[in-house]
Amino acid sequence: MAGFTGKYCIINLTNGETRVVKPGEAFYKKYLSGYGLGAAVISELQKPGIDPLSAESYLGFCSGLLTGSGAAFSGRFMVVGKSPLTGGWGDANAGGHFSLALKRAGYDAIFFTGASKKPVWVFITDERIEIKEASKLWGKDIVETEALIREELKNEKDMKVQIASVGVSGEKLSLISGIATDKSRIAARSGLGAVMGSKHLKAVVLSGKNRVQIAEPDTLRAINRKFLKEFKKSGLIDRITLKLMKIIGLFSAYTGILFPARPSLLREILKKYGTSGLTTYSAMIGDMPIKNWDGVGHLDYSADSAAKTSDESVLKHQKRRYACHSCPLGCGGILNIQKGRYKGQQGYKPEYETLGSFGGLLLLDDLDAIIELNEMCNRAGIDTISTGGVIAFAIECFENGIIDEQITGGLKLGWGKSEEIVRLAEMIIRREGFGDMLADGVKKAAERIGKGSEKFAMHAGGQELPMHDSRLDPGYAIAYQCEPTPGRHTISSYLYAGLFGVKKKFPEARRMIRSARGKLEKDVRQYTAGTFYMQLINCSGMCLFGAMTSALPLVEYLNAVTGWDLSADEYFRTGERILNLRKAFNMREGITPGDHRIHNRAIGKQPLPKGPLKGVVIDMEALEETFFETVGWDSHKGGPTPEKMKALEIDSLFPEL
Repeated sequence: MAGFTGKYCIINLTNGETRVVKPGEAFYKKYLSGYGLGAAVISELQKPGIDPLSAESYLGFCSGLLTGSGAAFSGRFMVVGKSPLTGGWGDANAGGHFSLALKRAGYDAIFFTGASKKPVWVFITDERIEIKEASKLWGKDIVETEALIREELKNEKDMKVQIASVGVSGEKLSLISGIATDKSRIAARSGLGAVMGSKHLKAVVLSGKNRVQIAEPDTLRAINRKFLKEFKKSGLIDRITLKLMKIIGLFSAYTGILFPARPSLLREILKKYGTSGLTTYSAMIGDMPIKNWDGVGHLDYSADSAAKTSDESVLKHQKRRYACHSCPLGCGGILNIQKGRYKGQQGYKPEYETLGSFGGLLLLDDLDAIIELNEMCNRAGIDTISTGGVIAFAIECFENGIIDEQITGGLKLGWGKSEEIVRLAEMIIRREGFGDMLADGVKKAAERIGKGSEKFAMHAGGQELPMHDSRLDPGYAIAYQCEPTPGRHTISSYLYAGLFGVKKKFPEARRMIRSARGKLEKDVRQYTAGTFYMQLINCSGMCLFGAMTSALPLVEYLNAVTGWDLSADEYFRTGERILNLRKAFNMREGITPGDHRIHNRAIGKQPLPKGPLKGVVIDMEALEETFFETVGWDSHKGGPTPEKMKALEIDSLFPEL
């Protein structure tokens, strides 16, 4: 078998039993790897209605089909399971080097079920699986956990290990906790850190020397040479534009005219600054939500405030660049932390989502405080988007008299108040006092507080909304409300689908878009082609940024690595299958369209009076109806019809439907 190892492992933490499954090549052609494999396995093994924090639930770590092949951008892995945050399908994506280690250990995926009575960590190599006692690790942060495990394994000869672990937040079952590897590369969304913590599974440690077999190595090398030659080109116009991003952002803020997005320009931004290069521009054009989605960038946050948390300001702290496995871009960075509790230590550069959720969303322009918050969350293994979102919710509740100092434990919450924000984040991480009320996200917090606080809780289906405003790009509104995992920005949008070049990659996408009747249907169909494509990206272990910054030769990579001879449209159909598989899981769990409804602010039902998004209102009903019609979903049940499931050959996984 080429590309994939051909097997996955199931480990029962209650009794210590392990089982290796070899599903056969037809299975991989049908689901690839990543969350395609994960959703197929969990849908088959896990009974409907299972509490995701119970011993009966399953948690999976899935590599990508192309990981380890040498294909560019193929270093990402997926964590999968039922989300305790949304009640439906849950998955989270992370980079680093853990995905390669999965393949090197000899597996495409590893699933855990059951629950240990005591804390454990699991050591998996290409020769053995050991469940080790982890009481001394319980209560340690991510960095400490990795250091202690590496110390314990120091006598193992020639052994390189990769570690995925939960921090304090996962141990305390915070529903906004994630799972971290490489000290800070966090699979953050869906609350799957709580699932891992509920099983008393502190860490998964991988080591092995297996090599991924390549069906056509010469072809793969030729594809890489051609792709990387083009990828490394740098255009003069892009370099000039890069220096003018702040001015361009202000121009867009005052005129409403957006600068056309180009893959080559985004590539230049990410190469030099990483995602922090987008902060000022996004804040000015209306992409970054400001003041809990109720503010305007250039009026409430200002270009100067945004610049304090953007590009050159962040780069001043950077010691060196960081790249995930098989990445030619290297958008990450390691910082020298200059202030706060981690002063003198090194940490990871905050990403755009973190700079937005702790910056513009809270009107905070203190970069040192944001770096401290980023490091706190990384070490605790908690989602920075959700943490920023729940703090914004608390500030607005405080501002409107719904909560007071008696409830907050003496904190006088307010916009931009760095000391209070840092303290509240610490309380959330440790579930102390008022922080305990917030540690399960804004939906749960609003239910606990009551008093009309839900009008300040920005979420879709329980998942806090990301730092991309759906009023600027209605494609995000589809993603936030209609996708299997609500409130997510990494699947598709109108912008993404254009950058992906889906019309050029897939003849079926081109036909689908050309046959649209009117602009709305055309936009939604292009969005849909984008989400089918992203299913393939996620199942192949590829990076979103690779798809956005280049003409990524995904189909060519897949065929060269596996030896298959599938057409672009056959892969397109596979993407459709995997999207429907994940959505069918939600139907089985009783999730209906109303359960993932996006907050009114995010679609302009409370229109902004000023700024580039002034008066913008999204017809969400028309968007959802058009999307459901395009993908063939039942608008009442919220997912694929029985006929659709049968046509896509996933009906056997869901006999209940």
